[in-house]
Amino acid sequence: MADCANDRGQQVTLRAVESSGGDMTSNAEYIILVVGSYGAYFRLTKDEVDRRFPCIIVYTPDPVPEEDTISLVRKMKEQLDLPVLAIADSSPRDVVALKMHPRCMRPMNSKDLKLAQRLLEKDAVVKERPQWVEELTLMVETRRKVEVDALSPLGRSFLSNVYFPNKMGEQDWI
Repeated sequence: MADCANDRGQQVTLRAVESSGGDMTSNAEYIILVVGSYGAYFRLTKDEVDRRFPCIIVYTPDPVPEEDTISLVRKMKEQLDLPVLAIADSSPRDVVALKMHPRCMRPMNSKDLKLAQRLLEKDAVVKERPQWVEELTLMVETRRKVEVDALSPLGRSFLSNVYFPNKMGEQDWI
């Protein structure tokens, strides 16, 4: 059995879960949080967000997680009955909403652009959510994104102490 509660800070892989019998336990009460930025992952774990909001934080180094990561998160979701949320790069509209300097925007690379276009064209979950379609369309049109790491000028722990707690409290996410 993989203990996702006491393995805090430890790497839990799909292979490790399967070799331990495939069952998982956790004290997570809220969510499985998938983070695609090492800087954001480091800040969230250093600030112990998972202790204040009992959750499982999963780091994936790519915007589109590898199949093993997707399978592991799916298995966690099913066995632990928790929703999955992701902190990812976002649209230029966030520059205004977060009162950030426009220089925080970055050009989308070809991989980012292809992913956004594929989500708009083929992803049924995205198509069901007009706000997601609007945000992704804006990103494709402007070919710009706001990286999660751009939140750091707002304060070293802004992500952990302001942004994430507000999102959890207000359930304000797309």
